[in-house]
Amino acid sequence: MPATSIQPAPVNGARQPIKGLLLTADPSLARAFQREIANCSECAITFDLHANSDEAIRSGGGPYQCVVIDLDGSIALDEAVRMARRAWPISRIAVLTFWWSEQADLARDKADVVIHKPLRAAELRAFLRSPSGAPRVEEVAAALSA
Repeated sequence: MPATSIQPAPVNGARQPIKGLLLTADPSLARAFQREIANCSECAITFDLHANSDEAIRSGGGPYQCVVIDLDGSIALDEAVRMARRAWPISRIAVLTFWWSEQADLARDKADVVIHKPLRAAELRAFLRSPSGAPRVEEVAAALSA
């Protein structure tokens, strides 16, 4: 899957969007995010889309306030979260996992946010409205340099 950027619907007078990263090789999941962002005028977030973290790291994107990892079985939960925290230390980490997955319970202990699959529009929209709870990247950079 080629790297792309998922942009929000235009909003007059809106604040600068939060920058997120979606790691998934699932085109239907990427389309679900894209569809919800395009239809959500109050979702001030953009996502860079990459198939995996290695591809995202090589692309040099970021900094990201939110990294969403699709747990598709290609990487273990611990390794996925550890790699994301190492690559994007100021990001909040969200994990996408199936309701019935054993990883759902583990994910609650490892990640900042857990989103369950199959995605439901209401749950995804709620997440996109306030994806990270994290401070803006500029605020973190200013605090670190002070």
